[in-house]
Amino acid sequence: MVLLLGACPEYGCLVYEYMHNGSLEDRLFRRGQTMALSWQHRFRIAAEIATGLLFLHQTKPEPLVHRDLKPANILLDRNLVAKISDVGLARLVPQV
Repeated sequence: MVLLLGACPEYGCLVYEYMHNGSLEDRLFRRGQTMALSWQHRFRIAAEIATGLLFLHQTKPEPLVHRDLKPANILLDRNLVAKISDVGLARLVPQV
């Protein structure tokens, strides 16, 4: 999950940590002349996304479902570590 640093209610915006490598979508489509991701990086990123989703789905007392997971909502830090962002559409899932 991307770290929330602060909020500005006057302008309705949130401030998150800076993600040096942009979104997964940007990297997959090589926007800005970025180098292609190796398959090793792609598999690690997929595992990190799955781990993040597992964390959200097992949250206590109420699990969360992201509802808008896409490459544009996966951000990559300086070391290409994947972090899930934009959980604005997330819904609490009641326990059955």
